[in-house]
Amino acid sequence: MKTKLILLTALLFVSGAVAAGDTKSGKAAGNVIEDDINLPFVDDKEVQGSWRSVDFVAEPGQFDPKKRSWDDELYLKELVFLPGGKTLNGWLTWTKGVVMHRGDKTASKYLIKKMAGAEYMFFEWKSGDYTIRHQKPEYYVLKKQGGIKRDKIDLPFNDDPQVVGTWESVDFVESPEKFTPAEKAWAGDLYLKEMTFKEGGKGGNTWWSWTKGVVMHSGDRTASAYTIKDIGGTQYMFFEWKSGDYTFRGMKPHYYVLKKK
Repeated sequence: MKTKLILLTALLFVSGAVAAGDTKSGKAAGNVIEDDINLPFVDDKEVQGSWRSVDFVAEPGQFDPKKRSWDDELYLKELVFLPGGKTLNGWLTWTKGVVMHRGDKTASKYLIKKMAGAEYMFFEWKSGDYTIRHQKPEYYVLKKQGGIKRDKIDLPFNDDPQVVGTWESVDFVESPEKFTPAEKAWAGDLYLKEMTFKEGGKGGNTWWSWTKGVVMHSGDRTASAYTIKDIGGTQYMFFEWKSGDYTFRGMKPHYYVLKKK
């Protein structure tokens, strides 16, 4: 299949089945198409989770799981659908069967099909070819990677006097066994700078609390284990980092290594 250049809109996506309403389109000033994006929210449990792009086709019927059609790199890498019509991108929202882009004012339909034992989404790609050139949108094909993982966070409080205080991040490792105090594994800046554990299970921020061996995040609804080890006379904490790789993509969490101040 010959590769085809896609004219991207000014506001790009970062990195679809019954519609909740008709995605009626109109023409605004300058003859640019704007869809109706004021659609009521209708839930869709099936769509929630992480979807990774695997192909780009003119029509859903052209997709073959065994043979990729698009020769070039896929611009759209993934879509993550959160509960309540939200996504990881602030400018994208969804209702059953439709994704709304508030910047481009497009309402793109999605269709989910089960093929060869996997779930695939066919997502209308309403780029500038649609809004400016008035061409029929083609489709990204995305494969479901996993649903949204939520941990049990209503855990009873058990005290742990040794954890109380402020801990400063010193490294980020795949597993505690791979930490070496004399040699830093993570080359870049550490996103998590420090953690403050207050008495009675309170955290340094209002959205997290702790009980012995576990930190609970009320927003992400994750329960991350921590362990404290003495290495060479210094206490280090190994803290599970349950980011989107864990909650959306089903990956095993890595660990922040922190040292008590």
